[in-house]
Amino acid sequence: MGTYRHKETGKRFLLVHIPRTGGRFISVNLEKNGWEMEPIDYYGIPHYQHSVIDDCEIAHFYRELYEKHCDIEGIPQIAVIRNPVDRFISASTYFRTLYGSKVQQRMEDYDEFISIIENFHNDLDVETRNWWRPQIDYLTEETEVWKFEDGLGDDFGNWMSEKLEVPFEVDSHARYRGNKYEDLKLDKTDNLVDNIKRYYSDDIERLYSGSMDLNVR
Repeated sequence: MGTYRHKETGKRFLLVHIPRTGGRFISVNLEKNGWEMEPIDYYGIPHYQHSVIDDCEIAHFYRELYEKHCDIEGIPQIAVIRNPVDRFISASTYFRTLYGSKVQQRMEDYDEFISIIENFHNDLDVETRNWWRPQIDYLTEETEVWKFEDGLGDDFGNWMSEKLEVPFEVDSHARYRGNKYEDLKLDKTDNLVDNIKRYYSDDIERLYSGSMDLNVR
């Protein structure tokens, strides 16, 4: 989501928003806690999180782009990661809405799975252009990482307070825009799960098997 500045303290941090990791909920809670997203000065024009730079929505900047466009020197960098299987299933509504019900069978064949992901036709929906990118593409050794599976409640709030050095209270009832196609997710079959694990094997190995030198809580 880019860099944020606290209205009272002036403290800043980078929120690395990996799609389908609770970003909308976190965004609402940041606002409730006095954090405002900073615009990016791009060719003299302020761009905000839903603006597109380098063919990517600012809200979903991955490592290469936030290092290029955001002023992150010396500030905390925070991200939430999610089990690759659950993250993929959560985002899979876009496959059904674009390709129809037969996409389930296609996604259970690994060659088709790769073809659909790498040729995903999302010209009309820039928001999803980077949803299939591996999570490790978003992170650096400087990124403080919280696991979605640990919840986004009080423990997350305490962790944010510690990392940002500003009190952070989570409103578990915070309202945000939902996905109207939430009931169109792909079925979590054995074949599909195997394909997801195979495609995102680096994420699983480096983020969920403890072999990457990251600040994962």
